[in-house]
Amino acid sequence: MAENETTKFEISIAIKALFWGLLFSIISIGFLFAREDLELSLGAFSKLHTLQPIVFFLEFIPLIFYLVVLTYSRKNAKLRKNQERQIENLKNSIESNAEFAKKIGKGDYSVRVDDIDEKDLLGKSLLVMRDNLLETSHKEREQDWISKGKDIISDVLRQHNDIDSLAYDVIVHILKYTDIIQGSFYLYDEDQDLIVNKATHAYNRKKYINQEFKVGHGLIGQAAFEMDMIYRTEIPDYYVTITSGLIKDKKPGSILIMPLISEEKLHGVIEMASVDDTIPELSRRFIREISVIIAQTVFNLKVNIRTEKLLSDAQELTRELKENEEQLRENAEEMRITHEELEKSNQQLEEKITEVQNAQKRLHSLLENASEVISIYDKDMSVMYESPSVKKILGYEAQEVIGNKGFNTFDEKGQALYEETFKKLLANPYEPQTVEVSYRKTDGTEIYLESLGRNLVDNPAIGGIIFNTRDVTQRKIAEKEQRMRGQMQALSENSP
Repeated sequence: MAENETTKFEISIAIKALFWGLLFSIISIGFLFAREDLELSLGAFSKLHTLQPIVFFLEFIPLIFYLVVLTYSRKNAKLRKNQERQIENLKNSIESNAEFAKKIGKGDYSVRVDDIDEKDLLGKSLLVMRDNLLETSHKEREQDWISKGKDIISDVLRQHNDIDSLAYDVIVHILKYTDIIQGSFYLYDEDQDLIVNKATHAYNRKKYINQEFKVGHGLIGQAAFEMDMIYRTEIPDYYVTITSGLIKDKKPGSILIMPLISEEKLHGVIEMASVDDTIPELSRRFIREISVIIAQTVFNLKVNIRTEKLLSDAQELTRELKENEEQLRENAEEMRITHEELEKSNQQLEEKITEVQNAQKRLHSLLENASEVISIYDKDMSVMYESPSVKKILGYEAQEVIGNKGFNTFDEKGQALYEETFKKLLANPYEPQTVEVSYRKTDGTEIYLESLGRNLVDNPAIGGIIFNTRDVTQRKIAEKEQRMRGQMQALSENSP
């Protein structure tokens, strides 16, 4: 309909041009008649053609006007149609981009726009923005997945005080979270320089495998020697098979071996085996990040075990020294019978007392320079013993709190947390408890403390509730810095 109206309009313009051309020709020919002084007649008109050949041209003027105006009108109409089409296309493009931007604003990054023109800069910019947001969203989901897994593993680590049970529980939770079939936990024995299998789990069952590797031998030893992850999809023929009731014996499709490194020291190795051809890159990143947390926990447990043994040996030594001292006194009383025997016994007694005093000084120096504070409380929450290291770590002398009741050196929040932990230890004697608090030293410095409490009332060597308290301020700062670096890295990667 619009095209018919355009055609009629063009023809009407051309007819007007024909009329004006005809009028121009008549006036021009009339002017020539007057100039040549001819009368209006057919003969005169024929004679005028001879006298003025331009008349032939004037006769075609109306047709020329008609054709020129018609051609120009059609060209102009075509140009106008092209402009209208471009405007319509631009309108459709704006509407499409607006809808696209609206969906992006609602978080729908899956929308596809395949017909964007090469000259549509806005559309192409929206596509780039969509792709960047989609990539950012994907990275955030991956980081959330890793963070959630780290929280799960950290919670498992806090619940254990024994390396054997910790090793098995950690492997089980890693396998469940990453959907991998089999895993093993190896502990590095520094004294024997061996990597010893502590726990193995496959197909939801605990496996009892006794394995030992020297550093540098096999894939386990190689990962420990290089102190870096080994990921293989081409499995050696000698590698152990995965056994289940459904698929019998099958060689793994891919394996991942991650050493447990803390402060540039080897503490163990984690081994993962999957029947799939690959272990996803996200799972590999997750295992690499949690390996640092596991290594630090294993290191802390080793330190706690050594400290506990040291304390037990020290108390045993004190008991023996007391017995020896009593025996020496009895011997000295008996030796008073004769002057010669008395002098001899006194000399021996002085030597033994000096030995006892030196041993006590060594023990005191050992406990004074320990990296944690050892506190023992009776059931009424009174302090029975406080190690000398409290002066270096918390800033007060042990004698200031021995015999006092409660946790008066902490603020109200810290006292409440410790008293609640103390009650839990009394209620559940076989379940260790961990508490974290902030503490302000006498010089005003604020630090973070982590205490591991155990009920050893029935232990003759302890006879009370024992707390091993250490300064974890550097770990807290490191965790905060790691989170900030992760956020800054994510922002820098997503910047245009």
